[in-house]
Amino acid sequence: MFNFKKFGIAAASLLVAGSALASNFRAADQVYVNAAGHVSGASGTFISDVFLSNLTDDTVTVTVIFSSGPGGLTGDPAIFPAITLAPRERREIVDFFPTALGLSSGFGQLIFNGCKQGTSCGSDTQDANGVSPNFRNISAETRIYSIPPGTTLSQNPPTNGQLFSGYPWYNFVSSDQVATGLDRVFITGLRNNGAAGTAGTYRSNIGLVNASQFSTTNLVVKLFDKNGTQIGSAFNQTLGPLGVVQTGIANLFPTYTGTTATGGWVTVEQTNSTPTSNAPTSCLPNGCPAFFAYASMLDNSTGDATTLEPQYLKPLSDAAITAIYGQSAGKNIQKRAVKH
Repeated sequence: MFNFKKFGIAAASLLVAGSALASNFRAADQVYVNAAGHVSGASGTFISDVFLSNLTDDTVTVTVIFSSGPGGLTGDPAIFPAITLAPRERREIVDFFPTALGLSSGFGQLIFNGCKQGTSCGSDTQDANGVSPNFRNISAETRIYSIPPGTTLSQNPPTNGQLFSGYPWYNFVSSDQVATGLDRVFITGLRNNGAAGTAGTYRSNIGLVNASQFSTTNLVVKLFDKNGTQIGSAFNQTLGPLGVVQTGIANLFPTYTGTTATGGWVTVEQTNSTPTSNAPTSCLPNGCPAFFAYASMLDNSTGDATTLEPQYLKPLSDAAITAIYGQSAGKNIQKRAVKH
């Protein structure tokens, strides 16, 4: 069952005031993987391997939600076979979609939920903030890669792959955080200076993910050059509940092309979130708005891809550093280790 959480105290927002999706705090009872799949294309078959970790001393049942396409969910999430992890177990699941989900193809986002085996983690056990005492912490790491057309994994073909870490629910970005300045992120390192097959050139894709089950939302993407000058008009993408889309930057910003199309960066922010008819009272009036964004830069010659993670435009505050690491004798425990 999807257990959407909403920040209920001001201190919670301080804990996410750092680099979006770049924190080493990855453990949670609910973990998102923004891009995963098993899908065939002209350049080969894309496959995701998943590495799950049980970070507790209890046996944990892991349930999985898969959503695909900009429309996202049109009803309740599909029920896939649960994955059982022994205490402190780490498990590698090769070609996750057919192996664990029983799906021969698909591409989208995965959401993993950890629950103590033999207990309920549903609404009957949750408090007003959507937290159950039976939630259990897990983590997820994934590698999405491609194998050449006409080959299979059993033939051990060469692969090109990239990392997509699983991110805890508290790492999403939200328009609810305007007051803290945490409602917008940027992604840098975008290139589109050549065509597929051309050595020494690169292209970029941008991924946009609605992280809320309880709202339809609009994401606004603006592209800038290395000097901070906006290129073209803003791009708007509407996403249904848990909707996801990945698009080539040339489709979003057609003028960003040619030998000088390097050093670009985008900002992504959220507007016009509308609650679903089944949104809980705690998610009203706007359906608990939440999103993720990412980009990929691909070598046009080799197809090798690099994940480009988004960042907030501000660092961790002193209050957040204190909240995370604590103080000793009135001084922060975490201190600089290199002279400024």
